[in-house]
Amino acid sequence: MKQVHELILDRLKAEFEHNHLKPDSTEFDTNVWVLAAAIIPFEEKIENSAYLPYTLKGAEYYDENNDILAREYYLSQGTPTHIVRVVLGMSSPAGISPYVDGTDVYLVVDGEKQTVDFIWEEVWAEGLPKFHGGTIPDSLKWVKQMNEPFCFQKDDPFIREKQ
Repeated sequence: MKQVHELILDRLKAEFEHNHLKPDSTEFDTNVWVLAAAIIPFEEKIENSAYLPYTLKGAEYYDENNDILAREYYLSQGTPTHIVRVVLGMSSPAGISPYVDGTDVYLVVDGEKQTVDFIWEEVWAEGLPKFHGGTIPDSLKWVKQMNEPFCFQKDDPFIREKQ
């Protein structure tokens, strides 16, 4: 059986990674991969408020009128088991981009059934990423605000050495 971290990384890769770079192409083709990711269990506590799509009572910027409704809306869809902060790397024919994007995603992990499903996708799938166009070192600092990364892949895993 796979461990929770392995299941999550497999699901992140299936969702986000794309091997579309063609070495001799003049098109704007890219590879995208999971550069770094950190994980915490989903818990509604003040310390985690920055990772939630609503603010908890007692946290900075709490707005009772909006946050109570937002919390009810999200929890009516289900409750995640984990929050993952993920940074995506990208390469093009010009090389690996020094700038990356990242966001927080919400997952329901069932270790017994070995399944991982996204929940609350509209939080991260619509609009700009939470971390947008920053450097790789800055993105790692951003990831570490949540937790130490459980994976780190700086180089494009799809590029093979020239034979």
